[in-house]
Amino acid sequence: MLILEMELLTGAYRAALPDGSGAEWPPHPERLFSALVQAWGDGGRVPAERAALEWLERLDPPGIEASALVSHRDAPTVFVPPNDPRGGDETVLPHRRKRQARTFEAAIPEGRLVRFRWNGDAPPETAAALHDLAARIASVGHSSSLVRCAFVQPREMEPSSQLWLPSERGKFSLRASYEGRLEDLERWFGAGEGKRTERPRTRRVVRYEIMRQGEPSPVARSVFGSADDWFVFEDVGGFRPDLLAFAHVARRVRDALMSLGPQPPPEALSGHEAGGGPTSRPHVAIVPLANIGSKYGTGDLLGFAVVVPRELTQAERERVLMAIARFAALDDEGEAVARVRLTAEHEWLTVRSANPSRASLQPARWCASARSWATVTPMLLDRFPDADDPAEAAAIVAAACVNIGLPEPEEIELHKHSVWPAAPSAHLRGAGRHADWSFPAEARFRNRPRRHVVVRFSKPVEGPLLLGAGRFFGFGLCLPLESGGRP
Repeated sequence: MLILEMELLTGAYRAALPDGSGAEWPPHPERLFSALVQAWGDGGRVPAERAALEWLERLDPPGIEASALVSHRDAPTVFVPPNDPRGGDETVLPHRRKRQARTFEAAIPEGRLVRFRWNGDAPPETAAALHDLAARIASVGHSSSLVRCAFVQPREMEPSSQLWLPSERGKFSLRASYEGRLEDLERWFGAGEGKRTERPRTRRVVRYEIMRQGEPSPVARSVFGSADDWFVFEDVGGFRPDLLAFAHVARRVRDALMSLGPQPPPEALSGHEAGGGPTSRPHVAIVPLANIGSKYGTGDLLGFAVVVPRELTQAERERVLMAIARFAALDDEGEAVARVRLTAEHEWLTVRSANPSRASLQPARWCASARSWATVTPMLLDRFPDADDPAEAAAIVAAACVNIGLPEPEEIELHKHSVWPAAPSAHLRGAGRHADWSFPAEARFRNRPRRHVVVRFSKPVEGPLLLGAGRFFGFGLCLPLESGGRP
């Protein structure tokens, strides 16, 4: 975890909301990022510090720990000369300038400390650059709002503090940074060279909810998108593959999206950074939708879904949606038909379905909230447990849950077979007439150990759950269990 601590040296935070309706509290992440950028610009624009800022803007919005007890000081309207006067030699003199109305809003919290908490660990060189930038910040918000900033180790919350957490259901809207924010600020600032400076604009607003000390924490959610972020494609003909071959389907779909979308393919689609290395951020997953989960389940593959991560910048989301729209082009009858080219002779015809009728195709069943979950497709472990030790395998499963933003489960079961009827076994090799799971030859996860798992958490978590090394290709896909612990 990355934590920046900001101390209000005067005991007051001076910054107004964009609409001028009052003082801003807690400090918005966008304000802090702008202060870091100013420290970078005033410090000579060191390339290593720029790279650190670009790394920071790609992280998910931070949680914010700040005082729950805060008073807002009434700010009378005052008339002051503007800082950027225009006109003749005499009109720019302070006593000759026209006065403009200004208000200086201030929040007076009981505690002076504010902490921003990002889920992520910075590489050593990035951490060093961020530390230097924070040390050079003099103010956040108004120039009279003096602060001391430093990156610190995790600490207990102050007794009077509460925690603001990003949440789709939150009631508070806070301005946040995004990938490309530094470039935007440079462009807006550069507009002042020879012409009027363009004022910075807000391009990302994130909803937050409050968790006070002593209250139960809000429901945990995975990094993968909720039902609104699922794009479902339903079988309508052609060559329909078997569920055991879905890794090939996911590969073909991802390749199609990458080729049809903006070039070069965005990180959210390709799963790789601009330099070619694997990304550390969540990206698009392709998941199978099979007739599994009821006593009438057959195991047939009925379609698939393109699942978009919860936290993407607006620009990233637009690039992904553009690729999906081109993949599901409208035919002569107005249907969004997508063709999945499996081989030179075999093509699977699917149609984009906004309101699928079959239960197995409905995203809501995969995105429910539950304490217990069980895999439909086997989970591919990130590594081989020593001597096939089940305790070590369980630890790998627990780490996989944390890796997608969930807490560690309180119970983990490892199985060869799924608890869901009609779901294929994790390991079919050597079963005579039965086929085994099939993987593309170039897939890095093709030889990983496979397990069906049941995970139980201490409190409900919100899906979807995609666990393990092959999660972006539909492996480790889970369904919530009934309260009795079995389907």
